[in-house]
Amino acid sequence: MAYSRLDGRRAGITVERMHNPVNDGGPALAAVTFDVGGTLLQPEPGVGAVYAEVFARYGVEADPARIDKAFQRAWTTLPAETGGATDEAAEIAKWRRLVAATLDEFGRPREFDRLFRELWDTFAEPRRWRLRDHARDVLSGLRDRGIRLAVLSNWDSRLHPLLEGLGLARYFEAIFISAEIGWEKPDARLFRAVEDRLSLPPPAILHVGDSPVSDARAARAAGWRSLLIRDGDEAVGDEPEIRDLRELLLLLPRGNRRPPPAAR
Repeated sequence: MAYSRLDGRRAGITVERMHNPVNDGGPALAAVTFDVGGTLLQPEPGVGAVYAEVFARYGVEADPARIDKAFQRAWTTLPAETGGATDEAAEIAKWRRLVAATLDEFGRPREFDRLFRELWDTFAEPRRWRLRDHARDVLSGLRDRGIRLAVLSNWDSRLHPLLEGLGLARYFEAIFISAEIGWEKPDARLFRAVEDRLSLPPPAILHVGDSPVSDARAARAAGWRSLLIRDGDEAVGDEPEIRDLRELLLLLPRGNRRPPPAAR
């Protein structure tokens, strides 16, 4: 389900006339949490291009498009999105397996450990990521409306300096990272931990993300409100969705215009 054709026409947004799942007569919305990868940020210029650059330094020459396909195949070998316990070591091990599986098609170099560490480190650099269109304006607009903002992402400790380097950390009251809390989406225990730290009941929180399973359905199962953000034209089931972050400014109430304090 998508939204628009209200006063969003002036912004060039297209949303269907339909029930607003964010302002539906339930408890007042107090906070919005955002997923990061695929929601606020995308790899720049892309996974295949970054991998190709690093691979080449270790004698592995491959076309970025082929690497992209190999990466996607490797991704399907990971366990399904079921959540569960995690920590920094588990995240490193997962990504090590993923890089190794991607390389299987091209041959694994003898210096694989150094190659992996270089990839791990380079994706902590702001230059390797681009913001989704209008992200800063939307985050600023939501804060101006008195809505508390937080990050809720399946990530690791690299996310803190990355968000700082991109100038995004200042918009968020808190940054909740699965590897630090100990549970990853879609595990309900991660959502419960966030509720406790924000001191808010489930219906007062909206989660925005790009995964139907780990973001939209998991948030709803936890009693939160949810919005799925999609890049393509095809809808995904019955999940309420948007195609442009600016739609959040149409869907969310203005409330108190005094901005909440930013994270220190």
